[in-house]
Amino acid sequence: MKRSLALPVLAIMIFFILIPASSLGLNLNLSGGYVNEPVIVTMDREAYVIFSMNNGTPVFTYGSEVKFIPHITGNLRIEVRAGDEVVERVIEIVERESESTGGGRSNLYYSGIVYLPEGTFTLTAVEGKTYSIDWRTAMGALKAASDQGGFSFSVKETDWGPFVSCIAGKCEKSDGPMSGWMYQVNGIIPAVGAHEYEVSQGDEVVWYFSRSMDETPETSPMIVELRVMFAETPSGGGTGSTEGGLNQTNENYRQVFARSISAEPDEEVFFDFPENISEEFSIVSLKTEAKNETVKIELGRSDVGGLIYGKVLSTFYLNISGGDYFEIIFRTGKDVNKNSVVMMKFNEKWLELPTEFVREDEDYYYFRAEISNFSILAIVERWNAFPLNVTDEPILRALKWLMTIQNEDGGFANPGEESSISKTSWAIMALAASKQNPHKWTRNGNSPVDYIRENLNSSLGKMGTADIARTILALTAANQNPRNFSGIDLVSMLKEKVRDNGQIGDFIYTTIWGIMALKAAGENVSRSVEWLKAQQNDDGGFAWAVGEKSDYDDTAAAVQALIAAGEPRDSEVIRRALDYLRTGQNEDGGFRYFGNSSSNAASDAWIIQALVAAGENPREWKRNGISVVDHLLSLQTEEGYFKYTSVQTSNPGYMTVCAVMALLGKPNPIKPEYLQEELNLSSLAEKAVKATPEPTETPISTPVKVETPSQTPTPAVTATEEVKAGKTPEKAVTEKAERTPGFEVLLGLLAIALAFAWRKWGN
Repeated sequence: MKRSLALPVLAIMIFFILIPASSLGLNLNLSGGYVNEPVIVTMDREAYVIFSMNNGTPVFTYGSEVKFIPHITGNLRIEVRAGDEVVERVIEIVERESESTGGGRSNLYYSGIVYLPEGTFTLTAVEGKTYSIDWRTAMGALKAASDQGGFSFSVKETDWGPFVSCIAGKCEKSDGPMSGWMYQVNGIIPAVGAHEYEVSQGDEVVWYFSRSMDETPETSPMIVELRVMFAETPSGGGTGSTEGGLNQTNENYRQVFARSISAEPDEEVFFDFPENISEEFSIVSLKTEAKNETVKIELGRSDVGGLIYGKVLSTFYLNISGGDYFEIIFRTGKDVNKNSVVMMKFNEKWLELPTEFVREDEDYYYFRAEISNFSILAIVERWNAFPLNVTDEPILRALKWLMTIQNEDGGFANPGEESSISKTSWAIMALAASKQNPHKWTRNGNSPVDYIRENLNSSLGKMGTADIARTILALTAANQNPRNFSGIDLVSMLKEKVRDNGQIGDFIYTTIWGIMALKAAGENVSRSVEWLKAQQNDDGGFAWAVGEKSDYDDTAAAVQALIAAGEPRDSEVIRRALDYLRTGQNEDGGFRYFGNSSSNAASDAWIIQALVAAGENPREWKRNGISVVDHLLSLQTEEGYFKYTSVQTSNPGYMTVCAVMALLGKPNPIKPEYLQEELNLSSLAEKAVKATPEPTETPISTPVKVETPSQTPTPAVTATEEVKAGKTPEKAVTEKAERTPGFEVLLGLLAIALAFAWRKWGN
C-alpha cells in the first residue's frame, strides 16, 4: 500500500513556541521539534540550559542562545536555570515528513498483559499541562504497556482533556489529515476519551494507528494489544499509611510492594526496605527530598528487554511519587567484580546510572545510585572488554577501509567491483551499527541510501526473499520507511512471501531473515516464529532448509531472529540452540560454518551477534584460552579489512561489515542510533588508498557441490527440491546463492566454492 503525503508543506515547516517563563522576567523562545534538526533555545539573558532526551543522560549548556540536536523521537525535557529562576518545558520530537520517509516510521507491534494498580499517575502534555489519570482506564493501560514495553507515548492538551498524539514516534496526521491513534475496548470504539474510559478485569484494550475512517486493528501498521488485569492493593498500603506489605498471589504480579511515608515539604526521607523485599530485589534503602506531604513507593517485578552488555543480577520496576531527588542503596553477593557493578535504567535502551561502591560486609557489597521517580531498573555486572566502542582503533581502521570501497554512485562493493543493492544494504547496517549516519557517507555527492533509491526499482526482478528482507533492514537502520521508499512498498512485497503456515519464502534461512525484517517494520510475526521454532533439529541447531543438517551460521541467525521477535532469552529453544553453537568452536577460538571447516570471520561475527542477543558474553566463549572475539580480531589486516580465514582473503567487504557489527555488539535488526558529533573520518578518507586485497583464489560464478570423506557436503538445491518448491531450477539456484553467510566456503584440504559468499555480498 502506498501512502500519500497529505500534510501541507507549511504545516510541517517549523515548530515554534513563545513562552513567558516566569513573573520575574525570564523569557525564552523554543524552536525546532524534529529528529536530526536543532532545537534552539533563545533567552533574554545568559542561563544554564539542561537537555534530557526521554529522561536520558542530561546535556549541559550555557549562554543566551543554545542548541541541541535530537537523534531519536520522543520527549525532550528542557530545564533553564538563571539565578533563582527555574523553567522547565517538554517538547515532542517527531520525524519530519518528506517524500522519502513516506509518513514516518511504522515499527511497533506490542502484545501483552498489563497489571493496573488502584490510584492515579501523572501525565504531562507537550504544552506543559499536567493531568492526574486513573490507572484503571484505557489510557492507564497504555501507560502500563509503555512502561513495561519500553516505548514512548505523548499527549497533547485539548478542551476535553489529554489526547494521545504519538506512540513510539508515530504521530497523528503523519499519514494524512485524518490519521491518528484510536483505541478499542473489547472490539468497540468508546465514545469518550481514553483517560475517562474505565476498564474492567479481563478487558482487551487495543491501540492502533488509523490512516482512514475504515482502518481496523487488523489492517493498521502499528498496534498495541493489551489484556487488563488488576493488581491487588498490598496489605496496609495506600495513601497516608505508614506500613507496607508484599503480595504473593500471582507470579506475574508486577506491583508487589507499596509504601507511603508522611513527610514535611523539602524534608529528607530515608526508607529501609524490609528484609524479604531486599532478598528479592536487592534494594536496601531509599533517600529522597519530599516536596509533598506523602512520598509513595511502589516496587515490582519486571522482565528484561533490550540489549544489556553485562550479566543481569536483578531487574525490577520502581515508582516513586512525591519526592524530588532519589538515591538508592542496593546490594549484591560477593561473587561479582565490584568494580563492574552498575545500576541501569531502561528508556528505549539500557542506560547506565551514576553508581558507586560504598561498603561491604561479610556477605554483600553495597552500592549507591541516583534514579528518577519512575524506572525499570536492572543491577548489572558489566562485561569485561566487550563490546568495542566506535572510537576503538580496530573499528576506526575498519571504517576507514570501508570508505575506500564506496563507489562514485554512493553504493558499496568489494574493491574493483560494481555497486549492488545487497552490498550496499550490508554496508548501511554496518554504518548504523557504528552510529554513523548513512546519509552523510557520500562519494561524489551520493550516499548509500541515494544509491538504493536510484537502483531499487530496476533491481526488484533479481531480488529473492532474503534480499527484500535485508533491504528492509538496511532502510530501517537508515531511518527510512520501507513501506514507501522511492514509491515501493517492500514490506507488502515481503508479506506476500509469507505462507499460511508462517514460512517466509522457500527455505528456513529466508524465514529467518523475513522475521527480522517484518519485526523491524512493526509487523506481527508470531506465526512465522512458531514455524521457525518447529524447524529446530534434534541437536538444537537450525539448517538452511527443511530436512537439512544443522549449521552454526543459520543457528546463530535463528537465535537473533527469535529473540528480536520476543522469544525469551532463557527459553528452551534458545538454550538448546546455544548448546549446539558451543560444539562449533575450533581449537583456535574461532567458529566454523559446519563439519570440520576452518574458523572464519563470517561465522565468528554471526555467533558473536547471537551471543549478544542471548545475553552471553562472547569474551567468555573460549577454546584454549582464546575467545571468539580474539579470533575475529586476529583476522583484521593492517589496512583495516578482515580476511575470511587466517590464510585466505575472500570477499573482504562482506567480512568487514559483518565484523564491525559483531565487535560493536549489535545483533540484527540494527536500529538507527547516530553520534551527535560525527567521527572525523574525512581526514582518513583523504589518506585512504583504494587498494584491492588479493584473494587467494578467484571466485566462481555458480555453486559447486563438493563432498569429501572428512567434511560435511556443501548443501545444494536439487532439481527435485526445486520442483517441490514450485520454482524453476534457475530460480532456486539464484535464491539459494543469496542465503545467509556460511554456505560460501569449505576450507581445509580443499579450496572450494566461494560463489555463495560472493553472490550474498552482491548480486
